[in-house]
Amino acid sequence: MALAGEALIAIWNDITSEMREDFFEWHPREHMVERLGIAGFMRGRRYIAVEAEVEFLTLYEVSNAEVLDSDIYKTRLTNPTPWSTKTLPAFRNNVRGGCRIHYSQGYAMGGFIKTIRIKAREGERSSLIKNIVNDMLPGLIDSPRVTGVHFVENDTALTGGNSGNQRGRVIQLPDLILLIEGSEKDGLCNACTQYLPEHALLSAGAEDDIISGLYQLEYSIQNLVQRS
Repeated sequence: MALAGEALIAIWNDITSEMREDFFEWHPREHMVERLGIAGFMRGRRYIAVEAEVEFLTLYEVSNAEVLDSDIYKTRLTNPTPWSTKTLPAFRNNVRGGCRIHYSQGYAMGGFIKTIRIKAREGERSSLIKNIVNDMLPGLIDSPRVTGVHFVENDTALTGGNSGNQRGRVIQLPDLILLIEGSEKDGLCNACTQYLPEHALLSAGAEDDIISGLYQLEYSIQNLVQRS
């Protein structure tokens, strides 16, 4: 099961303790449902940290990048619901990127996901992407317990306006993101250690501030196309 569509929104966030209960109810009952009501949004997933610096990860799989530049999506962003207006300022350590997909392979949606956020050293971006796609990712999908392998790049043309202070929350932008899905956490981590060790990413051209996290799926909502 490769990523649905040609674009991805990836969001990391913590939440303040006083708004935690609101967040747990708002996100699946209203916010993700609202986003999946936008044409082109195909699937949403929310994860909770098993071992990560930031507690929550949300992924939206989108049919193409143009959806993220559409008037309807921009209108939703600039006109949040009352519940969203109440909840969003409680976000902390918020990282959000609208991404284009470099690589995606898979056969199932895993219950666990490893995220690895990297930045390229100056002048080495193209070679880093090429090394990851051509030399590091092939074969990873065949590892035991690995169900999906994805590599995406934040497009600042799509998400540059989302950085900074927005509706009471400070948003940072990611750069390059590896997303490795698995059916069991130990097998997933073993595969990432073998294929994507930190020293190999550094040798390929990544800066040394690599941020990794292991997350478990809480829920998923998707648009189902009915066929007669």
